Amino acid sequence: MAGLQHGAVAFRFKQDPVSELAQLWSVGWDLQTSPIYSWSGTERKDLGKIIFQVTLSGYGDIQIDGKTHRVHPGQAFVVKSPSNYRYYLPETSEKWEFMYITLYGKEADRCYEHIREKTNQVIRFHPESVPVKLVKQIFDEANSKNVTSAYKGSSLAYQFIMELYEYVSEMDREMDEWPESVVSAVLFARQSYQNPIGPDEMADASGLSRYHFTRIFKKETGFTPIQYLTNIRISKAIELLAHTKYTTEEIAALVGYTNANYLNKVCRKVTGKSPGELRKEKTEWQSDKFLQE
Repeated sequence: MAGLQHGAVAFRFKQDPVSELAQLWSVGWDLQTSPIYSWSGTERKDLGKIIFQVTLSGYGDIQIDGKTHRVHPGQAFVVKSPSNYRYYLPETSEKWEFMYITLYGKEADRCYEHIREKTNQVIRFHPESVPVKLVKQIFDEANSKNVTSAYKGSSLAYQFIMELYEYVSEMDREMDEWPESVVSAVLFARQSYQNPIGPDEMADASGLSRYHFTRIFKKETGFTPIQYLTNIRISKAIELLAHTKYTTEEIAALVGYTNANYLNKVCRKVTGKSPGELRKEKTEWQSDKFLQE
């Protein structure tokens, strides 16, 4: 975020065929400090638009169909105008800093309906998650005046929609019941599993001591931190084995293991099979088959 400035960019492309599928309407980075800040989904003039807004610091509130949600850092909401929502800076909050992107088109509408079906429209995101990073990228490109055609705008909008689909599809509903410390560690592990991280780094992400974090994490998830991280890595490894031609050595590096021998050892311990056997069978990993370490 260093070096960026608060601001907004609006896009008004001609209604080319590409815009009917997915298109950018606006992107921005904002900081609000006044309680008069408020937007109503029944009063906005930009009808037919999908709004994705992620909190960077401070917090705000959003009411959706009469229910109020507090939107903390690492959380985002997805709404469509017109509909029954209102988001605002509550009097208890000193500031609300956020980034947002507004989209329209048939694919944007379809994605919104999918999110409504799968979530309560307020979603947790790690700051380094792909959708959040993509909003930052689009904001940078727009500020640099690199989004100059409907084709470029539509391409970025469609990319964002697909990343949002993928992120939501991998979400766990049970995360809504977990403490913020556990959620932060889980999101960190899911976004950083390919790096040399372990329980210590997960504990740092949670903001708790290693001992307290391990106890809380096991209580809430049923797994120790290393078991959860291993589960993520083996799931990704099996996916790569089934759907790519990467070598076992390459896959080991892509999922955070030092070499193919270590991946082979963990695969056998967790699944009872070698990477070669898993690739041959195109096995789909099931987390309930996780073996204790």
